[in-house]
Order: sequence, then structure tokens, then C-alpha cells
Amino acid sequence: MSAISSVQSTPPLRGFWRWLSGHYQRCLAWFLAGPRCYARRPAGTGYRSPIVMSFWWALGWGTRIFSLPALCVIPVAALFTLHSSMIPEAQVRLLVLVLLGLFCCDLVLGIIFWPRLRIRRRLPERTCAGQPFQIVYTVENRSWLPAFRLQMDLSLGQRWFRCLSPATISSLPGRARQELQGHYIIARRGKYFLRQTSGTSDFPFGISRHSSCSLQHETLIVHPSWHPLQKLSLPSGRKLQKRGLDRILALNDFLDFQGCRDYREGDNPKHIHWPSSARRGDLVVKEYKDEVISRTALIVDTCVGQQPPPQRLTQRLRQMLARNQARSKVVLEGQLPELEAALSLAAAVAKFLLDDDCLIDLFAAGQEVRRLQAGRNVASLHALLDVLAEVEPETKPTLQELNAAILDEIADLGNAVVILLGYDQERQEFLQHLRRRQVAVKLLLLSENWGTPADAIILRPEDILDGKITTL
Repeated sequence: MSAISSVQSTPPLRGFWRWLSGHYQRCLAWFLAGPRCYARRPAGTGYRSPIVMSFWWALGWGTRIFSLPALCVIPVAALFTLHSSMIPEAQVRLLVLVLLGLFCCDLVLGIIFWPRLRIRRRLPERTCAGQPFQIVYTVENRSWLPAFRLQMDLSLGQRWFRCLSPATISSLPGRARQELQGHYIIARRGKYFLRQTSGTSDFPFGISRHSSCSLQHETLIVHPSWHPLQKLSLPSGRKLQKRGLDRILALNDFLDFQGCRDYREGDNPKHIHWPSSARRGDLVVKEYKDEVISRTALIVDTCVGQQPPPQRLTQRLRQMLARNQARSKVVLEGQLPELEAALSLAAAVAKFLLDDDCLIDLFAAGQEVRRLQAGRNVASLHALLDVLAEVEPETKPTLQELNAAILDEIADLGNAVVILLGYDQERQEFLQHLRRRQVAVKLLLLSENWGTPADAIILRPEDILDGKITTL
């Protein structure tokens, strides 16, 4: 038994190696997430460069301790100091002494008037990409000494956010409280995590900085920018029609209250109207009528970088170059005009259908299929835009993730709006699967390099993002 237990137990060296590997992976993930002074985005499955993240770490810590002008002057001052220490007769020695005196004076006065703050930050729950929004700060000085030249979240506008007007105050008396407003803009949609809020002072000479930080876990969802549609015509489904748009489904979950009547044998006891029954002395039930509503599937393609099949060697080389450029943009920028235009178009279509009192079943194809049903009492447009905000670009075909069960569910709806970023073999097979199930498809193709399918509407991503598409 002892021999068997010794064989089955894990060797100490292997257990230590597992612990060390797990600790290394956690430290690497923490490092690649970036400094807490910046807004963070979900890691996702894309590659994150340690070299790029090293730059953000260096910039974050450097701007927390020194101002940007000081960071530019410090290397030159270090060279002057080295030169004067090697050559005592150098005339630059006096300049070095003056710079050192200013630095020491700035450092001592900054420590004396170090801000000791209690900060409360209020973010909007949602905003839209490219539109300015406001952050409100409530700042309380916990010290008896005043705090000078304060700026809230100084590093927030250096990475994802762009600061339009910072939340600043020239002086805050001791034990005083002040409310400040800062205005920002975000060009990229997504979900952002803000873990830290800070108040920074560069008093007196703007060389060194002194901060008061506090942890505050907040989330900001940035919706894709979109422009409303004025007209949208959808293909007819298999059965009845509603205003020539799509098939009608009678759902018992949506009932219109019609009135009250006397109770009859077999009526649902849940529909008894007790106040009226008490007044009349007899049972009275509420009467409903079935409300006929319409449902449409909205399918969004997220695969970028696919090109038409090449015919010549030069075309193959161009295709490989285009694919590499698409992947590099995904790595460095994280967004592509084609994908942003597709999400913008999906938001516009959803808004039009919801205003027309329709139910929408959203399917965003990816490594994990994002699904949501919106309309009526199910979910609002904001919930649908929240799903679109978190869609990430994919470099491999994703429509195959919609399995047979999902396709059968789409077939029950009768029609679908399909937004594609290309028209390769995988996408054509997907459309064939829908048509075999007798699904009426409205195809919107956001590419001009694939030819013109007979039943597709060709759209340019630039026109969608500029708001030139108003009729479909």
C-alpha cells in the first residue's frame, strides 16, 4: 500500500513547478492588464504585446511622479550633472546647482502640501463612441492644510479616453468639499473597467507630482456609434405578414387587457379581478385578447481579414498582405472599419424594428455566440447595444458556430437580416443552410471585392459610419 501511495502522489518538484508556473501566469496577466491609473478593457483572446505594455507602465509611473516637461528635462539635466562632476571647471556647474535647488525646493514644498483627499467619482452607466460625456467628482480635503492645483484622474485621458476639459481646482481649503466636472470622449466602443481614482497636485513649480489615490471599482459601457434608418423593408416569411415586413407569431406571453366579465367554468383563477368581485358579490375575471407580434433574427458576422479567392500569384501575395494587415490592426488597434460599420448597421436595424413594435433575436457570431432577444417586455435597445459593445473581431470564420439547433430556431422565426463582412465559401454555405430551412433572408454585404450576389445589398463601410445609409 505504501508503494502504491508513493507512486500515485505528486513529486514535490513537479508540484513546485506547477505552483511556479501558475504564479508566473498570474503575474503576467496582471502585467498585461496595465496600470490601474488607466481604464482597462477585457483581455479577450487576442495577443497583447509585453513591449507595448511596458511602455504604458513606464509612462504611467513616470507621469505619476513627474510632469511631462520634467520628464523631458530630467535626462538633459542628468547629462549636465555627469559632465559637471567629471569636469569641475565647467561653467555649466552653476546651472546644475540651480536646477538641483529648484528640484529640492519643489520636492519639499510638495511633501508639505501633499494632498490628502477623499474622492467619490460618478460615471454614466452607458455612453456612445465618439460622443462626449461627463464625470462628476466629489472631492473632500481631509487635511487642515490647503491643497493647490488639483486635477482629478490625470492619467485617465492618456490611453483609451481623451480628455476634453479636465476636472481641476486651483486651491481647496482644509476640511473643505468641492464638486468638480470633467468631460471626456472615447473613440472605441467596448466595456471599460476603472479601478482607481486619484487627485494629483504639481504644486509649486510643476516638476514633481503628489497624488492621493483610492480604489473604486466602476464599469463604463461604450456603445457603437450608429445613425437611424428612415425606411427598412424586410423579406416576407412563410406565413402571415405584418405591414409587408415579416411573419406574425401569436405569443401567449403578450396579452392585451380587453375588459372584465362574469366568471365562467374553466376560466383561469389567476385572472380573477378581486376588487370587482368584492363589489359585485360574484366572481369577475379579466378578459384578454391575444396580441399578434412579429419576430426577426438579426445575424452579425464578426470575421475580418477574409479576401476573395485569388486567381494569380500577385493576387495571392496581396491577399496574404491584406490578411496580415488586418491581424496587425486587430492586435494594435483592436477595431476595424468593416466590423464597426457592421455593428453600427446592426444597431440601426434593431432601433427601426423595435420602434415598429417587433421582437428581435440577435445572434453575434464569434468563438462564443452572443445571443439576446430584445423588444416589448423582454429587453430594451440598451441591452442589445450592450451586447454589440462587447463584440470582438475574429480572424477565423465564425458563422459555423451557429449549429443546427440555432439554425432551427432561426427557421421558426421565418426571416432574418444577415450582415456579412465577406462572401467566401463558408458564408455561402451558411446562407444555403438558412434557405434550406425556408428562411427569407435580407443580405447586407459590407464589401465590394466579392462581386455582387443577386440577392445582396452592397454597402460601403465609410457610408455607414458617415450616416449616408438611410434606406434599406
